[in-house]
Amino acid sequence: MKRSHPTHPTPAPLASGPLHLTQGLPLILTKFGPPRSPGGWLQRPRLLDQLDAVQQRRLALVNAGAGFGKTTVLAQWHQHLVQHGEHVGWLSLDEDDDSLWPFLPYLLQALRPLYDGWDASFWRRVDAQMPTSLQQLLAELINQLHDCPHDLYLIIDDFHVIDDRGVHAAVSYLLAHAPPTLHLILGSRHRPHLALGRLQSQDQLVEVSDMDLRFTLEEARGYFQQTLVVLPSSQDTQRLLSLTEGWIAGIKIASLAPGLRENPGQLINQLHGGTRAITRYLTEVVFDPLPPEVFDFLLRTSILRRFNAEACNAVTGRVDGEAMLEWIEQHNLFLSALDEQGIWFRYHPLLREALISRLRRSNHVDAKQLHERASRWFVEQRLWAEAVRHALAAGKPVGHAGLDGASARSLAEEGDIDTLLRWMQQLPASLDPSRIDLQLNLAWALAHYFRFEESRQLLDSLDQLVTDHRHELRRSTTVKLKVVRAICEAFAEQIPQSLAIVEPLLQEVPCGDIWVDGLVCNILSYCHVIDQRYADALAVQRHMPCPEAPLHNLFVSVYRAFVIAQSHLCQGDLSEAEHCARQALLQAEHYTGPQSSSGATLAPVLAEIAYERGDDDLMDHLLADKLDQIDRFSPPDGLRRCYVSLARRALHDGAPQHAEHLLEHARGLAISRGWKRLEALLLAEQLRVRLHRDDLSGAEQLLQQLEQMAPQAQIDAADPVQRAIAQHTTVSRARLQLARDQAGLAVTALQALIHAQDDHQDRLASVRLRLLLAHALQQAGEPEQALTALQPVLPLLRQQHFKRSLIDAGSHLQPLLGDLLELHAGHLPAQAMHPQLIGSSDNPALPPTAPEPLDELGLSERESQALGLIAEGQSNKEIARSLNISPETVKWHLKNIYGKLHVTSRTQAMRRLRGLNWLR
Repeated sequence: MKRSHPTHPTPAPLASGPLHLTQGLPLILTKFGPPRSPGGWLQRPRLLDQLDAVQQRRLALVNAGAGFGKTTVLAQWHQHLVQHGEHVGWLSLDEDDDSLWPFLPYLLQALRPLYDGWDASFWRRVDAQMPTSLQQLLAELINQLHDCPHDLYLIIDDFHVIDDRGVHAAVSYLLAHAPPTLHLILGSRHRPHLALGRLQSQDQLVEVSDMDLRFTLEEARGYFQQTLVVLPSSQDTQRLLSLTEGWIAGIKIASLAPGLRENPGQLINQLHGGTRAITRYLTEVVFDPLPPEVFDFLLRTSILRRFNAEACNAVTGRVDGEAMLEWIEQHNLFLSALDEQGIWFRYHPLLREALISRLRRSNHVDAKQLHERASRWFVEQRLWAEAVRHALAAGKPVGHAGLDGASARSLAEEGDIDTLLRWMQQLPASLDPSRIDLQLNLAWALAHYFRFEESRQLLDSLDQLVTDHRHELRRSTTVKLKVVRAICEAFAEQIPQSLAIVEPLLQEVPCGDIWVDGLVCNILSYCHVIDQRYADALAVQRHMPCPEAPLHNLFVSVYRAFVIAQSHLCQGDLSEAEHCARQALLQAEHYTGPQSSSGATLAPVLAEIAYERGDDDLMDHLLADKLDQIDRFSPPDGLRRCYVSLARRALHDGAPQHAEHLLEHARGLAISRGWKRLEALLLAEQLRVRLHRDDLSGAEQLLQQLEQMAPQAQIDAADPVQRAIAQHTTVSRARLQLARDQAGLAVTALQALIHAQDDHQDRLASVRLRLLLAHALQQAGEPEQALTALQPVLPLLRQQHFKRSLIDAGSHLQPLLGDLLELHAGHLPAQAMHPQLIGSSDNPALPPTAPEPLDELGLSERESQALGLIAEGQSNKEIARSLNISPETVKWHLKNIYGKLHVTSRTQAMRRLRGLNWLR
């Protein structure tokens, strides 16, 4: 295969002189039709809709790297046009066509059958090989097409094989002068040199990129339905999609592996390190055709998780990093920009893993030397976290000992607890006063690893050292010592002890160190949330100034969002909780990737909201590839929101044994860490599962375990751990009483518990308890009291789009809720009357109501801006550019907009808004 070189050709003028259209070789007829599919095509109507826009434009460019399905989509669109009676031609190119002489006859022959009104003399001159200039030939061709009364579509696939400047010049001339009835559609692995900027400015370009071509979750499911006998679970499909980032070739290769049918979880885990099939594909299709200097560049820079041109130069020892990255980006070699300016990049994880595998086997490249160079460069840039990671890989110290404190702090701020702990445990033990701050960072990391005794022992050893050197230390260091101890006790579920330490520290904020200020505010708020003092938790956060730079204090920002989101969630404000957690998660993962402690902290909160609203796909997306990190780093409430949501989802899907397995796994983690509050909640959930299976004796055994955990605890106990155990015991006992037809006993206990939760403003718990109470009252023969129990929460149910709590409460509540709506609809606020808010499509919990006016939809300012751009026909990428946000953030805004409009697509959204007279 011919190797193209990383050069940047400029458009050439049209060739002059005699033109010989062929070299005596016949045209290969198979190039004039799309390839046949060995099976049925997966239909992708969203992409066909995008390509349909070329009907008003001159050029459509389907531009993506190898294996993204360009040819398949173009073939589908060819079929689509033929079925609609359009005049459409096809031309497949190969490397033999990379000059004017073979290219032009193929171009002409592809156009020839599309029009019946050609001048016969024109084709006689062409067929007779009469000498003519290229410009004259193209001018005659354009004049011939000028009188064509209908549209002509020519699809040219594999245009990336064309490097010849003359061909680019000829196609550019054709695009510049062709009549509006001629539409070219190019499939290419990289952007051709065709003055695309001019076409874009004239609104004559439609571009379908790799971001558009990636499989969505629905498309991945559709593909598996067509190709596999035994389908992977929704969670496994989402994990595979996340791992491949929608790369179609990677998904197809995985689908051919027997392991996807026999043990999909194990296969997906293996994909993290790459597979032979994927490596072989990348080698043959991507690596082998590359110029040697490009492949060498890819190989050496694969050690970098993120990079810019300067970092690449430092690692490779070359000076052409900027030109190389520009060439790699232009040729779609699985490169993703990490910022709007296109300065920082990363490679697709599967490509990077394949390169690293090759690097390990290389005899001429020293990987440790590359890591050492990278570490030195990151030190120079004061990017300490990455400097440490590369120094560890090189087996070298980070710069010099004086940088240890800054490096540890950077790792802590980024939330890379793994690297921080691994690195600090390699440092020589020392209690020198100059290393106090460093040792405090280690104690902080141990607490976040839930190794409480080790953290306490280290803090005890530092106490006297800090006292002896108090006058030499900054005030922030003494505050840091105390707040790290408060963090350790809080995570060990010793909430009163933690509060006693941290509450006085609020008076020290600001202490001169914004990171320490953040720790104080976050752990005090965290304790208030555990103590069900949600207003106090939010009030504390007002003491904490938010950093302007995203990477400054990132971990503190993540935990701040976690605490605030939990406060809103427990108060029943699902929308505000989702907004807060989502924004923080997107920002954190943009810089640290999905496999970080940030995701382990925030994803469970969003997953519970997704479960509540019945969005199983979003729940899978949030959790599918994060469970290992959640197990290792998520605090108690994150862990329980993750596994309770997964277990209830399994129960909803008819898999109670899997639900109990999930809960047992989480309970094992809770027991190993001494989290009694979480252990009690998980026992209560397991009891619920056993009642679902009609296993009353098994449920009774679990209730006995709960009662033994804190036999004297009361539902209004001062200690939040004791209080939580009592509350979970009370709910579990009530559930068992209902199963035994002892509804009267259950009613009394639940009413007392609801009163306690109302006192704490825990509206989320109150909603779910009132649904259980309504069940108990109905079973006790008190339907009117059941209606009264539900009435206070009905507006919240509608306003916040509760769904699964109603479904989980049981079908027996459906008539009751319908009666309640009929009795009280006139007294409910307008914003509470959202249609189709809760219940399944087959068994809606509440009947739909009339649509609300637009001003009551609750759109944020940014959502309204995005909606206006949708109405203008802008794509997601265009909206991202217009609003200066990332495409992923656009997707989140669209999801929210669709939810508030109760639609599922752009078309439905526009139709809905026209009905509200929002669009003219």
